[in-house]
Amino acid sequence: MRVLTVLGVVALGACAAGCAGPDEATGGSGSFEAPGLAALAGQAATCAGPREKTFALEAREVTLDLGMGLRFNAWTYDGVLPGPTLEVCEGDKVRITVANHASTSHGLDSHALRTDMRRFGPVPPLEILTIDASVDTPGVYMYHCASGPVTDVHIKSGLYGAMIVYPRDEILRPARELVVVQSAVFGTPDASGLIPGTDPTRAQKNDPGVMMFNGRFEHPPLEVRPGDLVRAYVVNIGPGVAALHVMGTILDTVYDGAARIRHVQTYGVAAGSGAVVEFRIPEAGTYGLVDHDRLAYVPWGMVIAFDATGGHARAPAH
Repeated sequence: MRVLTVLGVVALGACAAGCAGPDEATGGSGSFEAPGLAALAGQAATCAGPREKTFALEAREVTLDLGMGLRFNAWTYDGVLPGPTLEVCEGDKVRITVANHASTSHGLDSHALRTDMRRFGPVPPLEILTIDASVDTPGVYMYHCASGPVTDVHIKSGLYGAMIVYPRDEILRPARELVVVQSAVFGTPDASGLIPGTDPTRAQKNDPGVMMFNGRFEHPPLEVRPGDLVRAYVVNIGPGVAALHVMGTILDTVYDGAARIRHVQTYGVAAGSGAVVEFRIPEAGTYGLVDHDRLAYVPWGMVIAFDATGGHARAPAH
């Protein structure tokens, strides 16, 4: 296995295909574009759209390449890990359908919805679950499989994702945006690097084999400029509390429910929860978003690096 440090991640991926180009990186707003990152429509487009939004997901069993020579037999939404990011605006009516193409029953529970939990399923294979509800509280939320007493194993097998509820009346500051979903794999790879599935015993003990961001162990660095504001929509699938920290800077603002917390070095996000974190790139250099309680997984690529070495300095916005 290759051992990657934060600087190694930047050096190895600085010119990787899919990284934002200079023009994209210096626009001051918009989502980052890179392998493994959700392409976000953003607040303006989402809130200007129809107030009734429909999402169609499929539960599928697939083998995924996690990077660093490992593969995982996962249960997924739409064949990706994490599932697609769902973007809605405060006050929207939402319809989510889940077509079950897997070999066992699955459902979907979004933490953004206030509704009878029995609506979350599960439904048997070859059937379709439909959820109709409204969203009324801005933030970033976890969604996951709802399958009765075996829900924990289903989540830990890959059936999870992020749902963003943008505020309708408050315009967010221009920022470079990304989604970060922290999760784990509860299994042991065989000689070929295949993790055959979730080990129920390890899952019950919250004993992960590896942990990761956005369903992968390798992340290309994201190009930024000094002065850029970065906004990360973070969801922690678990296990444990995610100790969010960006090496080289301080979290400017954290939005956690109705709370706004300013100028913190590290912020804890509980399993099953989410927070929106903003931070400035202070000067030319490299920076890394990590879980400070799980730095042992940095050699496995559990770091998202920001590359501000291009020398395109500009005055920070206030």
